[in-house]
Amino acid sequence: MASNEAVVLSAANLNIIENNLGQLAKNIGDVSVNVNVVDTKVNKVTNSVKTIEDEIKNFMVEIRGSTIVANAKQSITMSQDELNKQFGHYDNVRRKINGIFQATDMNAVKKSTIENISEQVIIDTPNYWLAPALVSLCAWLTDDKDLANRALKEAMNRDDEKTSLLFCLIHFRANRYETALKWLTRYLEMQDPTKMDNKIVTVLDAITNGCFGVDAKNLCLHKIDEWIKELSAQPGYKEIQIERWQKYLNSLIEDRDDQDFTFIKKYTNDYDKIKRILSIANSENNILVELQNIINEEQTINVSTISQIDRLVNMLVFNYENEELDLKKDIVKNKLIVEENGNVNKALEKFQQTELALQKTNDFYSHLTNMVIEYKTTKPTINTRKMAMALSKDWISEVYNDMSKNLETNNINIDIKINNWTGSTANGQNEKELIESLYQHIDNETNPNIFNHKLFDAKMLIITLIGIILIIVSLKQPLISLVIFIAILIFDIYVFYTNYAERQSKIKQRDNEKVQAKYLLQNTIGEIVDFYFILKNSWEINTKINTLLNSLDYRNYIKNNENKRNIQIGGNNG
Repeated sequence: MASNEAVVLSAANLNIIENNLGQLAKNIGDVSVNVNVVDTKVNKVTNSVKTIEDEIKNFMVEIRGSTIVANAKQSITMSQDELNKQFGHYDNVRRKINGIFQATDMNAVKKSTIENISEQVIIDTPNYWLAPALVSLCAWLTDDKDLANRALKEAMNRDDEKTSLLFCLIHFRANRYETALKWLTRYLEMQDPTKMDNKIVTVLDAITNGCFGVDAKNLCLHKIDEWIKELSAQPGYKEIQIERWQKYLNSLIEDRDDQDFTFIKKYTNDYDKIKRILSIANSENNILVELQNIINEEQTINVSTISQIDRLVNMLVFNYENEELDLKKDIVKNKLIVEENGNVNKALEKFQQTELALQKTNDFYSHLTNMVIEYKTTKPTINTRKMAMALSKDWISEVYNDMSKNLETNNINIDIKINNWTGSTANGQNEKELIESLYQHIDNETNPNIFNHKLFDAKMLIITLIGIILIIVSLKQPLISLVIFIAILIFDIYVFYTNYAERQSKIKQRDNEKVQAKYLLQNTIGEIVDFYFILKNSWEINTKINTLLNSLDYRNYIKNNENKRNIQIGGNNG
């Protein structure tokens, strides 16, 4: 009786506990739902806060950029005002040179006017080399030989190089070739290829555009060969230009989109290297077009020799002096900041290159690079830029071939890794062998687990032996022996089937793994084949670039002009 009550009590208690557990589970479920609702609301609030935060950040970036741009514009105005305030009188002298040339060409200036100009210049512009140079020119035009010589000597004392070049151009303009050649020889002999003023661009412009006669051209070409030979014998100069060309050519490379080669990215080694090669291969045409544009550019307007010389005189006299350069640099830097909408880092990167072109003195190699890369700052003529690139072709070729050395298709061998299997291919032609290797690897990994577990296992053997013993013992009772036999048979069949089914499941799993691995391998190989053909096509462009560079000869970009000019400027002084 007590036992029955205990059973009833236990059952009742279990029912109560079960009901309570059910209610507890329901309550927990309700709490879970509420937690999820709260969590969802929290996520929404978090996302809203993040959106507001991003908007604030973007707004702050815009405000900061606008402030930086406004400050840069103000700095430009202030620097320009300071430049005009401190050195505006230089521009007055510079403009008078042009005015005198134009006036004398038209015979529209009186001797007294020229004399007054020279007197006023000396008073207004002390210590500036162009002031006595202008006085000497005016005295030359008015046949005042004594004043011309005295003023010329003073101009040479202040800046011998610029004075020599200016009078070289003046005498070429006046058709006085022998005297002009003497001035040019004097100027060139003063040049140090390790430290040249940027007015060398003016000289090269005169050479390439045929402003000088044949003798002057040959003299300049001889000096160029000497400068290159001298610099090539000294370490460091070439390496600086190679580094600059590396930066320049790298700026023409566009990054490859990762989405184009998702399998290569995931199932090959050294994807960063592959991506770099792809970027270079896809940017080959950018480099070719850039070089071709320089070489194929034509001067659309035929300019007279006098106009060319006048332009070169302008380049010389309007070139900033050392004391003006800091303000000029500040103006250029702030203009770049405005152009980049306040992105100071990007503006400074551009300014670092431009600053090299703004330097008053550079080695001859740097001037060549500046004329090609920083042509907007150095402003060479089209032919001069072509000549500079031809003189720089060895550096360009070295940088480009080092950059593109990995583009050769016979050097490409890409390692593939899928799970624990590895293989390699260059162009996908060994796809069949790779698949067989992959299958063999999967078999080696999975077959032991599949076939080491026998279909007739130890349990079956033990139960069968026990059953045989029991059958023997119960032979006198055939019915019992039959039952034991049937039981043993059913058990063995069940275990055998279970083992067989498990084996077939593992075999199916292995086969599915093979199918999936084959899919990954074939898609990876497919992308590698695409990669191979990209490299193959780029190598055709590579050949064109090297052919173009090898064909460059700087002498081909120098015009010949043997015409004599009979332009009367003034007196007969040589």
